[in-house]
Amino acid sequence: MRRQTARVLMYHGVDRVPTERDPHGMFIPPSDFKAQIEQLLEGGFVPVSEDRYVDSLSGGPLPKKAVLITFDDGYVGVGEHAAPVLESFGLPSALYVPAGLIGGSSSWLEPRHRHPLMSADELRAVSAQGMSVGAHGFDHSDLRTLSGTDVRRHTVETREILQEVLGREVRSFAFPYGHQDARVRAAVREAGYRAAFAVHESVDEFAIQRVDVNAVDTLRTFRVKLSRIYPAARRASDRFPAARRLAHDLLGRARRDDGGAATLAGAR
Repeated sequence: MRRQTARVLMYHGVDRVPTERDPHGMFIPPSDFKAQIEQLLEGGFVPVSEDRYVDSLSGGPLPKKAVLITFDDGYVGVGEHAAPVLESFGLPSALYVPAGLIGGSSSWLEPRHRHPLMSADELRAVSAQGMSVGAHGFDHSDLRTLSGTDVRRHTVETREILQEVLGREVRSFAFPYGHQDARVRAAVREAGYRAAFAVHESVDEFAIQRVDVNAVDTLRTFRVKLSRIYPAARRASDRFPAARRLAHDLLGRARRDDGGAATLAGAR
């Protein structure tokens, strides 16, 4: 019998951010995020916790249509807007943060595109709301470019820092930018993590693919991204960017206003 696996969604920010401060479309307006969660539940999907997901990699059971909701970077808006929505529905999720930038900002971006990151107190608060916290390196560097000593800082030391902040085990890791190779996957495994997440490619339990959800998604494109065939279609579209643009044109794009709000009406 084929073992049930979960879809894994990847978000970044949830906040109202002007387009000029978010050129990569990482920030989803709070009302749109709530609409996506409602659609997820209406579609019969069952959000599972990081613990349950990680245990499933060793054979633990998962419900039909299981989904793991993840967030990268630790933006303040995720704590202010996403965590309360998820808590109101009683839903778990996972947040991946760079341990060396707690309480700082997204310094890996150009200055005009940077946004504040959660403090230690804010991380503890969202953890209490049902959002597990995992590692996203030390300062969001691409681990493939680092020496062995630096990789240890981004894996072993990062895990120790987060465990001290949270007072609980840190079980999983998300690669900054999704970039990974055999060397850094081995380093993450040896650091004691049980799983690690990439983005569009999947190798094993230390490079698990995720589906990115961004500011131009409508409820229609969100439904498409929940389908089983989407990850393979997304990888194929990398070879044919024009086809991906055409698909978005056909399915629609959320319109972003000057306040960063994406208009989903009429695009359901």
